Amino acid sequence: MPKRLLSVFALTALVLTGAGCFQPKTSQTSQTQGPQPEEDGPPMPFEEYTVKAQEGRAIALKNTDGTRLKIVFPQGALAKDSVLEVAERPFVQGALSSGFSLRQKGSEQSPELKTPALLVFNVAKDKGKNVSIVRYTREGFEVVPTRVAVKDGQTSLLAYVTHFSDYGTQEVDAGSVQTAKDKQKQESQNYNWVIYVKDTADVSMGAMKRKITLDFKAVNTSGDLAGEYKGYARAKTENDMEALGGKMDADFQITDDNVSFTVEPYVELADLVEREDGLANLEPEKLPDLMGQGTLHMKGSGVASGYIGAYGGSRGVDATPSSDAMTVAVTGPLVRLSVNITGVGMAYFDGYIRGEGR
Repeated sequence: MPKRLLSVFALTALVLTGAGCFQPKTSQTSQTQGPQPEEDGPPMPFEEYTVKAQEGRAIALKNTDGTRLKIVFPQGALAKDSVLEVAERPFVQGALSSGFSLRQKGSEQSPELKTPALLVFNVAKDKGKNVSIVRYTREGFEVVPTRVAVKDGQTSLLAYVTHFSDYGTQEVDAGSVQTAKDKQKQESQNYNWVIYVKDTADVSMGAMKRKITLDFKAVNTSGDLAGEYKGYARAKTENDMEALGGKMDADFQITDDNVSFTVEPYVELADLVEREDGLANLEPEKLPDLMGQGTLHMKGSGVASGYIGAYGGSRGVDATPSSDAMTVAVTGPLVRLSVNITGVGMAYFDGYIRGEGR
């Protein structure tokens, strides 16, 4: 078989990218009222949300003060399927924004969590980084260790929690933040955050049809949702083409066993700021909570075959090594990898993120 025909099957690249979408569905508002201090004004109504434990869900809210927040239940975080009632907790003195109350329907109890849930607040204020998500108590509030990002007058706050109460945001001092981090340090060592992707993408290159099946796993062992993830990417590519009255195909197994990337909270830009991230037309609940970028260095080998009439054959070939830019977007419990495959273009692979006990 001519070398020229075989070269058609050389693997040019594989790439992953991300911008996951998860949109909650809200039931009719019930008439029960949420708890809050008397000075905060009239009680806010609870709204009902059904969350299936093994599917996970993100509950997206826009509070009356403009605060956008998400309560994210990764797959397997809830101990059982639940109907939850959520109400806005109005702005209180010293707060950065309003907050929320959450409980099991028909009960004053919060739902049982097997692994952590995630809270994300986006506030159209810039108070610097001495702000935090807090848990309200009868005595005041407790600081929850929080990732804070500020950009263009917008503040994004992200934290994970292992139980529910009333939560909001407050300006805090550096000492309180460090005390909270020290208190949570031991608990955070009980969990890893893990990204799983097992998905298939179809990519056409003229007459060449390519099917890429990706197995991807990355783990953050710091106990924090944001930060560095390490893992692997393993892919099978099936390439088929009919040309010159014949048929050619090539199947490759390619891998990168040293995948590494860092994700950080995504900061929603102010409405009047020109968008450069390609996310201008997404509803707020579909915007990422975390984003990161990295590179996949894929290499491997396979078998290429070509036949024209009764002539042809097959042989083992090495895949062309590739370095492909990757974007990782985490939205609620979902993950999208966007990979810019060299010489081909963008391919998208969907998966999920969850906390797992060590």
